[in-house]
Amino acid sequence: MSVVGLDLGTSGVRAVAYTADGCALASRGVSLRLSRPAPGTVELDAGQIVAAAESVLSGVAAEARDAGDPVRAVACSVLGEAVVPLDADGMPSAPVAVSMDSRGDGPAARMALPRGRFTEISGQPLHGMFSAFKIAAGVGSWRDAHAYRCMGDLLAERWTGTAVIDYSQAARTGLFDITTRSWSDEIIGALADDAPWLQKEKLPSVAPGGRAVGEIDAATATRLGLEPGTLLVAGAHDQAAAYLGGGGVPGIRSIISFGSSDCVTVGTISRPALADGTGFAAYPVDDELWVTLAGTAAGGWALEWFAGILGESVHDVFGALADEPPALLMLPYLAGSGTIDNDVRGRGVVHGLTLETSRAQLARAVVEAAGFEFAKILSAFDSQGVTVGDLLVSGSGAANPLALQCRAEAAGAALTPTVPDASARGAALLAARGAGIHAPGLARLEVSAECRCSPTAAYHPWYASQRRAYGDLYASTRSLAHHLAAGPAAASADSPLA
Repeated sequence: MSVVGLDLGTSGVRAVAYTADGCALASRGVSLRLSRPAPGTVELDAGQIVAAAESVLSGVAAEARDAGDPVRAVACSVLGEAVVPLDADGMPSAPVAVSMDSRGDGPAARMALPRGRFTEISGQPLHGMFSAFKIAAGVGSWRDAHAYRCMGDLLAERWTGTAVIDYSQAARTGLFDITTRSWSDEIIGALADDAPWLQKEKLPSVAPGGRAVGEIDAATATRLGLEPGTLLVAGAHDQAAAYLGGGGVPGIRSIISFGSSDCVTVGTISRPALADGTGFAAYPVDDELWVTLAGTAAGGWALEWFAGILGESVHDVFGALADEPPALLMLPYLAGSGTIDNDVRGRGVVHGLTLETSRAQLARAVVEAAGFEFAKILSAFDSQGVTVGDLLVSGSGAANPLALQCRAEAAGAALTPTVPDASARGAALLAARGAGIHAPGLARLEVSAECRCSPTAAYHPWYASQRRAYGDLYASTRSLAHHLAAGPAAASADSPLA
């Protein structure tokens, strides 16, 4: 029997059916379109996500059935920090607020719980991106919601009648106690003044990744072309799923996922002892694996922004990079800073422009920015005694050898592409586990070193100095970025004429 990993992403939904020996039987994908109706508001349509999920799942189920290997179980890899309110009929009453939506910044800044205590309980840095603070913002129908759901538990409730969220996705709401593995009364209580409508009863049940939620109901199974008795299994946050599916091994291999946000994911067998203020996020996936995350707020989004400025495709712009390292530096903080600083008022900077600066040099600087941020993150992991090991890379960015080489140069670390669809593969692994399917081929992953990109020795001195300058650039422009983030309205308010 085959299993399906259903990857619910920010930019699209993808389903991949795998055999027990790890072969991809079928795959389908549908793109999603983000909506930005107001500054700081970034949303998806929940109905569109559900329709896309059902479309791709039914497509791969049909192909698997035709191949003589019908689907036995499904699990989801889920975009983090995305949440939606439901009305009394279980229907979304507003759009989905995604990770880069900043409506939660105000409630996060007013949080009654000390920053260190919030991180101790939740494992997450205190930041407005988490679902807790988006709910607390209470925009429109969010105050009157009958329930709050992330996308994986929304589908679980529709397909099985039971709303279940996995440990890792629950942690990314900012409302989950990662020690007790339950919703945190202390965090919910600390938000009570801002959000009395946020109550534990409105949240889904919680289970470890890889535990069966239940059978997909008969009517849904028939509609999607699934076999009677097909199981839905608790999946994982997309970064955790990519770690599992991409070949991550605690202390040996870590995963960098290139997506809307680029993320470094490191595994450990227990909760790592991290100093306060590191900005890292740590959570359990199940009872035997923890992952710690660090990344950029705008990875693929930064590439899309630059390509959009030029009016061209990402493929065309970043398929033609400068051959030599440019004397440029970019801070890719187009949606706030990266993990280490967690500065929501961080702003993008390109430094070193001259009349001779070319498009290809600018494109390379945009790509290198991710590498410099990775270097900053890897150094922070090292300072905390967390072993990263070899770095495997997944996502669409891993398929561009030239861009990957530029990132490796900037990071000062070798980067090796792993399997495509790592998040879907990781979810499929959990589906097999929950269904009790022995799938050694799916669990075993061989990564070839032939495509590894390693830093060029001749460039070592240059990139070492660039990495130092990258850190200096943020420090020296931070106050200016905060001034610009405040905008002209703040200056007008301070004016004696206001």
